[in-house]
Amino acid sequence: MSFFSSLGKKISGAVHHLGQKAKQTVKRGVKYAGDHSLQIAGIAHKVSDVAGKVGNVAGMVATGAAMVGLEPLAAAAGGVAAGAKLVGKGANVVGSAATAAHGAQVAAKSGEDALRAIRSGDIGGAIAAGRRAKEGVDMARTAGTNLGKQIQRKK
Repeated sequence: MSFFSSLGKKISGAVHHLGQKAKQTVKRGVKYAGDHSLQIAGIAHKVSDVAGKVGNVAGMVATGAAMVGLEPLAAAAGGVAAGAKLVGKGANVVGSAATAAHGAQVAAKSGEDALRAIRSGDIGGAIAAGRRAKEGVDMARTAGTNLGKQIQRKK
């Protein structure tokens, strides 16, 4: 076996190993996000609220500073207000996406529960699981619609 052939195999093996590690990391991250989607949505909405308040205060400071002739302060405060508005919009998008993911997860799990109940002959359990699945689908649909509207907004 030549030197370059051996080197190529070692590099290929190392790249494959790194690819497998990256795959496992992404898989764990997706599972964590799915398992904690409601908490993520709640935190994102709180961040959005705080960012909105910071943006409002910074906007008032910018207006006041411009009125008294402190243009550098007004520009800095205006920048903070714009940044806070951007953070707020981003947090809203994250919150809506997390809510949609939770709804989809509820629907999928409830659908599996309904199938299991049907296979075991538990019609009442299947109906209850079907209702939970519909609630999950409705939650995902509503959050997805909100997410689409947030992404399409130009302001």
